[in-house]
Amino acid sequence: MLRRLCHCISLLLVMAACLPTRSIGQEAEAPPPVEVEVYGRFYNPNYPDGATTKRLIRLMEQDPELQVKMWGGLSLPGGAGRASLMMAIAGKTAPDIMESWFHIIGNDIRQGFLYPLNEWIGEDQDGNGLVDPDEAIWEPWKEIPPLWRQVVTHEGKIYGIPQAFKYYMGVVYRSDMVRAAGLDPARPPQTWDELIYWCQKLTDPAKEVPGAVLNRGQRGIALPPYGFMWLPWMQSAGGDPIIQIRRSPTTGEEYRLPPDTLTFVTPEGEDLSKQEPEWRANFASPEGIQATELYHKLRWMKWLVDPETGDPIELTDEEARQGFTVLADGRRVDFEQSAIITGVARGQTGQRGTGTFDLLSRGEVAMTTAFVSDLNGIGSSTGLDPDLLSWFPFPAANTESGRRVVQVQNHYVTMVEAVGDRPQAERDKIWKAMTAITDKEVHDSEVREKVLSGLARFVNPESLRELGLEDYLKDVPSSILDNYRGMEEKTIAVFTEPYMGFWVTMDGEINTKVLDLIISDEGEDFDYVAALKRVEADANAGKMFARSQQELAEYRPTARIVFGIIVAIMVFFVCMIIRSELTRKKRNAGSTRQVTHKLTPWLIIAPAVLLIGIWNYYPLVRGMVMAFQDYKVAGESEFVGLSNFISLTLDGAFWKALVRTFYFVFLNMVLAFCAPIVLALMLSEIPVGKYLYRTLFFLPQVTSGLVIALLWKLMYEPTPDGFLNQVLQIWNQMTPTAAVISSVAYIVLCGGIIWQIATAFVQKHEGFKVKVLIASVILILLVVFGYELIFPTINLMIGNTTVIGSSLIVEPQTWLQDPKIAMLCCVIPTVWASMGMASLIYLAALKAVPDELYEAADVDGAGIMMKLKKITLPTLLPLVIINFVGAFIGTFQNMGNIFLMTFGGPGDATEVIGLLIWKEAYNNLRFSMATSMAWVLGALLIGFTYVQIQFLKRVEFRKSEWD
Repeated sequence: MLRRLCHCISLLLVMAACLPTRSIGQEAEAPPPVEVEVYGRFYNPNYPDGATTKRLIRLMEQDPELQVKMWGGLSLPGGAGRASLMMAIAGKTAPDIMESWFHIIGNDIRQGFLYPLNEWIGEDQDGNGLVDPDEAIWEPWKEIPPLWRQVVTHEGKIYGIPQAFKYYMGVVYRSDMVRAAGLDPARPPQTWDELIYWCQKLTDPAKEVPGAVLNRGQRGIALPPYGFMWLPWMQSAGGDPIIQIRRSPTTGEEYRLPPDTLTFVTPEGEDLSKQEPEWRANFASPEGIQATELYHKLRWMKWLVDPETGDPIELTDEEARQGFTVLADGRRVDFEQSAIITGVARGQTGQRGTGTFDLLSRGEVAMTTAFVSDLNGIGSSTGLDPDLLSWFPFPAANTESGRRVVQVQNHYVTMVEAVGDRPQAERDKIWKAMTAITDKEVHDSEVREKVLSGLARFVNPESLRELGLEDYLKDVPSSILDNYRGMEEKTIAVFTEPYMGFWVTMDGEINTKVLDLIISDEGEDFDYVAALKRVEADANAGKMFARSQQELAEYRPTARIVFGIIVAIMVFFVCMIIRSELTRKKRNAGSTRQVTHKLTPWLIIAPAVLLIGIWNYYPLVRGMVMAFQDYKVAGESEFVGLSNFISLTLDGAFWKALVRTFYFVFLNMVLAFCAPIVLALMLSEIPVGKYLYRTLFFLPQVTSGLVIALLWKLMYEPTPDGFLNQVLQIWNQMTPTAAVISSVAYIVLCGGIIWQIATAFVQKHEGFKVKVLIASVILILLVVFGYELIFPTINLMIGNTTVIGSSLIVEPQTWLQDPKIAMLCCVIPTVWASMGMASLIYLAALKAVPDELYEAADVDGAGIMMKLKKITLPTLLPLVIINFVGAFIGTFQNMGNIFLMTFGGPGDATEVIGLLIWKEAYNNLRFSMATSMAWVLGALLIGFTYVQIQFLKRVEFRKSEWD
């Protein structure tokens, strides 16, 4: 029996071993595919025709274990740049593969945003800090030019690989317009003088251009205000935007060298290659000033057409004033002021219809600067035949020290640092997708697509030869072939954007604080030399290159003393607040009977205390620590002591922004704070329709602040079609006398109505009820529409309005683009939107004033001013002070309208401290400097908090009836 049982068990074990591990017909489950998130620039399934998108789709077909997904992040308005992507990296929600621009990848590396690629490319074995071609295990690395390898390597670690395509930028022109002006499209300008001559021949201010938003005729060239498009002009004058300074250890002498210098041997034979270079911005060098002067000249030069020869004649300011000029051959040319032409260029100002491609497509300009690869895009987006477009290098400033220049850009594909947390197998898949994006197949595919689309002229001839498409070279104009031949033979200099420091910030600074102001309608008298010097100083004070440790050390002892004093003052205010609270508790001790356990109140408020601690005080403490660090979002943060505060104190831009913030607060206090008080006084005296009026003034409060800001931005549109400018045009048909009379009548009428309302309010006279109702309606209409009727008269007095014949000609205002009124324009929407809510609060306070007080004042013979002084204002004073303190502190921190409407421009006219803190943190990624600014601002405002607390203890709140 036992033997049989053992046989059965053995049989069962054999059968179990023979059984399959899965059911018949059931396949083994495949491992889930590795998901790789890719930046939308490289992979967008909504537009599958893109070269990199097609390549990644084909890669997924070849490798089912790989699943590529498009990464989508928030898009911020204004100059927010890559802020959303950087915050995604901090929050570990960034894509696996992203794009790092050539000129910013160094900062991405220093911030710790990127993951090194040495495990696939190779290691630095000889310790020279680079992975040389003989050390590389990835073959394509050996074919990358040395500069592109050096830029992406830091301490022997490689952080990116170049994209498949290079992008060349030059001067794009319309050959049909050039030919119509009697110029030869095949012989483009070689120097600045020839360029100016072309622009003059292509300028016709009297020409009617169909579809033009601003009727300014035809001009030679469109000037974009971007800093990176200004660089080639500086380089064509022989300058370098940044330089490296190397000091001799033996003599101490400084040698200022171009950024791309590879040999560091002095004329005396000393080798400085091992000396650490000091990088400095060089924007305000003579060449930089010369390039900026070219912008100003193209936009504002005075010239005329010779009535005899038809050639352009440039005029000096003196010749333009005196009405004649003497030519080189001794001939005198007399002219009327109306014959003078101002400028040969149009500026891209950001307003509707002034985009450079828009101007080029409509024929308002014949040239602009753009990327050669964009020529097809210009044609397809504007309806312009690409065959009408061609390009040439930036001309040389002169034939002696100048050089023709082409800017080249070749950005990188990079891995985000969070990839390091994934397993090796997944990292290999990410590398596979990364190399697919950059391989030659992507380049060749795009070249073939352009050729098949009839756009061979926009392709580098060398690429056509490599792909065996020499037959298409006949479609490329000889002038374009000469451009590429000149780059190969180095007769045309090829430069890229600066890659040391944080150039992307200075690109925006040159844009908003220099170029944008030159090409604006108010730029003729702009001091661009001083502005360019300020930008350079800011760049070398931390925005692009940090201050040297030697310079910071000089100020450190003084900084310790000042910091100690500030801390002592802040501790004093905190102690005063605590002492005040303890005194209050001592005074109230024993006044109530304890009916609960001592721990009960603490348990009740514990959730609120916890939330406040997490969302308010923890960030406050972290910010305090960050102010003393060189904080990095993804890398390790180094403690630097008071260096941030020293740099901040030496930063003139910060103090100017602080002064500008006080001006912004002043405008808000005068307009947004005082207007609701006046409105409440008027609303309290309306006998009929009081709820209607309160509703009308309150409605803007329920509208989104974003909608209000964008609505007013549209109303401020500086073209003649803008709403406010359309209102101004009413005056073009009026005589100056009629304008002055109507403006004076408007002021008198508004003043009389306000006086009647005030009189009715303080006297409570029933006979004024009907007058008050009618007057209020009229006043509201006048306030809404009358401001625009009186504004032209003010312009006439300050010289912004001209008189032609018997008509008063009001030029369209630039509003947000005018530095003189931009800040006021940003405040007005706040006044309009917030006045209703605040007025209702004051109106409720007015209801607490008994009518008997006014009647008693009448018996005592008190007048209007006495009643306001003794009754009305004392009633509102506690509420006014409370609101004032809160509004004052809140306005210092407010920058919403400015962010949406001007982003600190024009220039830095509206750059308040709140916006500067935002830019430093999210654009410049200098979080430590931003928190230092915030602490300085907080130290200035802590006194107001103490005053507010002291006052609130003495405020008495009373119930009032609402009708």
